[in-house]
Parts: sequence; C-alpha cells; structure tokens
Amino acid sequence: RSILERAAAASFPPLHAVHHLLSVGVCVRCIFRMFGAFSHACSCASLTVSFFHSFLEEHDDSAKGGPCSCLSTDESCCSICFGILLPTCHQDEGVVPFDDISRIDIITSMVSQAIQREGYQIDGFSLEISLPAVVAANERAIRLYMKEKYGSENWFKDEMFSQQTMSAKEGLRLLIAPSLEKQLGVKHGNNSFRIRLTYTHDDASLKLKSLLPNDSNRKRKAESREGNDTRRNSTYDDKQTLSEADSFIHKSLEGIQDKEFCSLFKLPPEKVSKPCHLVISFLRSPIYIGGRYLKLSRNVSQSCWIIDDERMGEASVEVKHTASESRPNPTS
Repeated sequence: RSILERAAAASFPPLHAVHHLLSVGVCVRCIFRMFGAFSHACSCASLTVSFFHSFLEEHDDSAKGGPCSCLSTDESCCSICFGILLPTCHQDEGVVPFDDISRIDIITSMVSQAIQREGYQIDGFSLEISLPAVVAANERAIRLYMKEKYGSENWFKDEMFSQQTMSAKEGLRLLIAPSLEKQLGVKHGNNSFRIRLTYTHDDASLKLKSLLPNDSNRKRKAESREGNDTRRNSTYDDKQTLSEADSFIHKSLEGIQDKEFCSLFKLPPEKVSKPCHLVISFLRSPIYIGGRYLKLSRNVSQSCWIIDDERMGEASVEVKHTASESRPNPTS
C-alpha cells in the first residue's frame, strides 16, 4: 500500500481518471507505466485490480458505493498489453493459469524448464522480446481517448502521455530479467545465449491489419522489392505472415496522424478476453575463433582472411571488375 501511496503522490492524475482507465480494461501495470511510475509497480508482485480498487476506495469518493465494473478485468486481459505485464498467456498446451504468488514466476519457470529440457549449459543470458503491433496501436488509442475525455481539465497535460513513456516491451523486460536471474542463477546482459519471448495475438493482429489503409499494397510492394512473389507465396502460414507484417504495421501506424487514427480505430479499444500466445525459443550466437569473416554480400570482397595486412586468396569477381573499371581510359 505504501508503494501505491508513493506512486499516487509522484505522478498520478486525479484518482477518478485512474478509476476510469480500470473500467475500460487497462491493467494496473499499464496505468503505472503510462504515468511514469512503473518503477513502483515492478517491486509489487501482488498488484491486482482488486487490490488497486480497494486503494482507490480509501482515497477517492467516486470509487465508493458498491461493486465496480472494473473488477471484472481480473478475469480478462488488459486492453493495451493483452495480459503481458500481468502474465497470462496461451501456449500450445493451453492457457497458462494465474498464480497467486507471482505471475511473473510463471514465465520464468517455463523458461527454466525449457532450458533444462533442451540441455543448455549457460553462464549468462540476453533477453529478446517481440510483441504484436496491436499493443502499440491500442496504447495510442488509450492516449488519444484520455486526451479527448480529459484534455480540457487543468490537471491534464500531453506530457503525461508523452512518447517517452516506458514501452510495454521494456516494462516486461524489467519485470522478467531479475526473476530469470534468480531462477537460472546467472546474470542478464550481453551474452551469446539469447532467450527470445515471442508474443502473438492472431485475431487482434488480423483486425488491426484490416483497418490500416493500403497496408496490403505496401506489403506487396515491399516484398516485390525484396524479390518475393506474393502471388506464389500466398499459401504461407498465417502466423508467419502476421509476424512478417508487424514491421509494416508499425510503419503504417507511424505515418497516420492523430485525427485519421481516431477515425479508423475505436476509442477506447474493446476489452480483451483472449491473452497472447507465447513462444519461448533459444539461440546461441556464433563464436568466432580467429581471422576476419565477411558476410556473403555483393557489396564486399568475398575473401575470408587478411593476415598481416595482406589479403590471402583470390580476389572476388567484384574486386577484379572494380579494379579494371578504375584504370583511366586512354580514349577519353
């Protein structure tokens, strides 16, 4: 409770606005994150909607007077992060249930078990997180909704919803990395062993993609530039297609002005009942023993080794071609 007291005193808006965010399906951690108080939420494992509402009842008269509709969000997912910051997620074996002690420990326990099952021996790890583009879209929708609803009130400032607010990805990293260090007994940092958490939400991503103007045309043009024939590859697996489309969706969202965004998307976004699907994967970076390695690229020489400033081996076709072109033309 003292954590909530400090957060409310530091940067929170009037508590009736916080209560309203809960009622439209925003989870407690996203509220803390959006108002620049996520560091307080990191240290509170039992931060739930029910617990937070009891705090509001003590400090805000508008939260008193009987059951609140926001309490139902304990059984649903956040309309911004889709339950990522208060983890409940789908895996291939079904829905990962809530844990009364620490929901973050559910994820770290799954990672630890997978590492043991696959026989990895590690001395550290780096953490990679991939979130669906719809998370960023829904967060922007909530920001614009709050601006529309409270923009005329004295307490509201655009800075409270600035783009410098911690992202959901960084928030999840702050939550999971310390728990993983404790679970695995090694430190998180720049390491050759990479743990990748890939979150997807097919239904929401498909719906978002359908709302974006000319998204399919942009994707087709980009793939054509890369030499892919979209007509021949139209039978790609849906999940792979959605993953590849995320970068295009992000670029499309960045190019949409707020006014156009409000006309395309529902404000506030709909409440979510289905969590994200989580895939845990591992990757070791290659270890280079010695010498100089160059990627196979038409833009660089294909020689693998330079010893004592002397190129070893034959020059590539490109090097020979460039050398011949560099000679002065006697007829010019």
